[in-house]
Amino acid sequence: MTRRRGRVRVPRATARLGTVLMLGAFALGACGSETVGTGADTELEGREATVAVEQDGMVIATSFSVLEDLVSGVAGDAAEVRSLTPLGAEVHEWELSPRNFADLSEADAFFYNGYQLEQWLGQALEVLEDDVPRVAVAPESGWPTIPIRVGDLEGSPDPHLWMHPEAAARYVEVVADALSEIDPERESVYRENARELSGELRSLYEELKEEFAGLESSRRVLISSEAAFLYFADAFDLEHDGIWGSNAEEEGTPDQMARIIDRIDELEPGAIFYESTVSERYALSVSEETGVPVRGPLYVDSVSEPEEDAPTYQAMMRHNMELLLRELR
Repeated sequence: MTRRRGRVRVPRATARLGTVLMLGAFALGACGSETVGTGADTELEGREATVAVEQDGMVIATSFSVLEDLVSGVAGDAAEVRSLTPLGAEVHEWELSPRNFADLSEADAFFYNGYQLEQWLGQALEVLEDDVPRVAVAPESGWPTIPIRVGDLEGSPDPHLWMHPEAAARYVEVVADALSEIDPERESVYRENARELSGELRSLYEELKEEFAGLESSRRVLISSEAAFLYFADAFDLEHDGIWGSNAEEEGTPDQMARIIDRIDELEPGAIFYESTVSERYALSVSEETGVPVRGPLYVDSVSEPEEDAPTYQAMMRHNMELLLRELR
């Protein structure tokens, strides 16, 4: 892939604006919403009017905020990195918005996780121009996958590889390789940023592993709403299960609730945890049946708002560790 230099960015956004509006209106209509209102139109018009004529900086679209944080760490000041899924939103079944279509139409590259995390991926790829690189970071990382163990997607690769810090370091290396190919003039910058960040992530793994080492074996049970912590559990030697296997399936069904209640009776966890992107109501229902307290949130599919506890990947992982150790000891 070769970075296209000396190109004025305004024509791309302008030429794609009609497509963006048409696809955005279609998407909203398909999910039963009203037609695009004046606020969305104004936002798109403003975006078109203020697109800078620039030849150096890139616009990079990412599928969700955890990946946005990792890509930003590699790109540094060389790119504006945008997440299609907003902070706190559910990535698995996110519905693309008019703003997302605008971001995709302006993107010089698109990074997504893969392994069926983004159920809406096909729609996003249709919006991208044919020559825009798109990178499936999880498969490209080469990190060994763990199969989903329960639910409709049982047996499929669990997509949450980034929950192992060493896998996240592999993500960073994939990003550096891709950006270096797209923009070879800045390769040394991307490589150095990636070297520093991947080193921090591997140090984070050692830090968390040392903290978890003091947890008694009988207390090493992590029960969550979505069983999204398989790689986290593998990293830190925890027994893990969830009410359901993936947020891409129906949540809180009677069969799911009955199964996890039996598992809780068997494993006797210190708490039931919910994640930041799902409601705690199902965990509360299980708690009522088992007497096990509910705690949270844990972060997995999104980082937090900047003023909250988990605004970056590293802060997210430390928050999860601290909450789990506090409640499981």
